[in-house]
Amino acid sequence: MKIENPKGTRDFTPTVMRDREYVEKTMSNVLEGFNFEKISTPIFEYSELFELKSGEDIKNRMYTFDDKGGRKLCLRPELTASVARMFSNELRNLPKPLRLFYFGPMFRYEEPQKGRYREFYQLGVELLGVSGVFSDALAIYAACECLKRLGLDFELQINSLGVVRGLLEELGVDDKVSGKLITLLDEGKRDGVKEVLDDEIFGRLIKISGGKKSLGEAEKVLKGFDKALAALSELRDLAILLDSAAIAYTIDFGIVRGLDYYTGTVFEIRVSGLGAQNQICGGGRYDNLIEVFGGPKTPAVGFAFGFDRVCEALILQSKLKPPEKKVVVVASVSGKSNGYALKVAGELVRNLSESKFIVDLDVSGRKLKKTLEQASNTGLGWVVIVGEKEEKEEKITLRDMEKNSQKTVTIAEVVKLLTSF
Repeated sequence: MKIENPKGTRDFTPTVMRDREYVEKTMSNVLEGFNFEKISTPIFEYSELFELKSGEDIKNRMYTFDDKGGRKLCLRPELTASVARMFSNELRNLPKPLRLFYFGPMFRYEEPQKGRYREFYQLGVELLGVSGVFSDALAIYAACECLKRLGLDFELQINSLGVVRGLLEELGVDDKVSGKLITLLDEGKRDGVKEVLDDEIFGRLIKISGGKKSLGEAEKVLKGFDKALAALSELRDLAILLDSAAIAYTIDFGIVRGLDYYTGTVFEIRVSGLGAQNQICGGGRYDNLIEVFGGPKTPAVGFAFGFDRVCEALILQSKLKPPEKKVVVVASVSGKSNGYALKVAGELVRNLSESKFIVDLDVSGRKLKKTLEQASNTGLGWVVIVGEKEEKEEKITLRDMEKNSQKTVTIAEVVKLLTSF
């Protein structure tokens, strides 16, 4: 009986995994360079964790179940809430700020389409314990540097949820209506806003988009709305920092984040060519979330990459080019020397693991002639041959397939030779 993988999930072949691991490693190296440390949290959590503050859209799409003890659990739909829980329970007493990042699968029940899956992967960052736009700028810079390191072309959009929510509050709009408006904007349905709130000032604000001149346009629209103007001032400070760091951006006052816990700066990164699912990164400031889970008041900012979409964008732009590793084959002349071949392969793996070589121990049992023929046909440069003679001398025979020559040397000499390439 043939059994298919569940709808909205994928199998990753060795070739695909090689590409994905290259992308993950490249991005992780950037984050580690900025002193972010990797963490991991459970794949399933108590449902309450996400019901408290993640928003109605997330709650409606969660995979929930009762375990054998009757506890209500869910597969994690995102990870910021999990990090906030971890911080509240285990990290709250550590020196601040904390710089954390994570990578792993998330789960949401939604209709699968290009760039959207029920099991999807995120690589995200949380910077905890520090407020202000300087830390917002660091988060944005780190996100952009990850994509630049991969060679990806992208567009950064920034806004302040403080401007949008500040205006709604000063207009006297209640929380329920504000929530509907934020959801519509997050889903890109700006034309539907007027049906929920027919307000000229709000309608004008969310249409403003462009460079730094957009700040002046927004200031005119928001004249007399002090809370919104205070948040606008912070957004201007952020723009100055990004300008100084040579980070290109667009200010778009219709950009928001749908999760309920965002409070200030928000940003999104998009790429062309992915259609409706062109957002590959989103994040912002959330200063009140950790208190919800019993932790101390802790300002925070973070973001998450839609890892699958990053990989798809790299393929689309022909930028997914992991460095190729060369292969050295270890071949045993006969069964009597298999143990020594295994030992030699292990020595090479230990000493070549940081180089551009991987070690392929031939365990097929075929004749040496066949192994050499295959190495020649596939363009492999080197074959390590071991037999009883080599074992007695504690050496190996290294065959150069390109030059069609060979010599007997020590393992240390092989390592030195191969690492020089």
